[in-house]
Amino acid sequence: MGYLSIHQKSVYLIILNATMILRSIGKTFKKNGKELIDFKKRLFKELEDLTYKMDKGLLMETDIINSIRRLEKNFGISFGQAQKPINVVLKYHFYGTCNMDSRIKSILHCPLDSKILKEIGCYLFLPHIDYKKYNEIQNLIATKAQSRLEFDSIWDRQHLTDEGLL
Repeated sequence: MGYLSIHQKSVYLIILNATMILRSIGKTFKKNGKELIDFKKRLFKELEDLTYKMDKGLLMETDIINSIRRLEKNFGISFGQAQKPINVVLKYHFYGTCNMDSRIKSILHCPLDSKILKEIGCYLFLPHIDYKKYNEIQNLIATKAQSRLEFDSIWDRQHLTDEGLL
């Protein structure tokens, strides 16, 4: 069955659908003939490995980058597009499991989207972000918050405010 429980997988799929990540990537696949179901299977295989390593305290930043690169290469999407589902699920897994390992928190990346990019004055779209630009953006984000992961709280705060929950 894998490392993630059926309930965790279900929650992560809901998050990916609710944040429109899969829909956005699906549009790219329609243009290049790839199947979204194949992407989901590979994505969840990558997430199984990453979350296992996270929970065991073994996760390294290179593990995250390598997973993103595999999605980019195997599915013909940009690094910017491939990072989003990985980074979003890792963020929610970290907070959802109450994993407060400061080393793990320090290596997690801020999921990039239009709100985050706008906040740092970058007006690129995810399909136009390659590894080099991604790395520059993550380094910039690291200078603006205690951790790159905490910088993503801007999105959470805005979303909760928009919904009247803050």
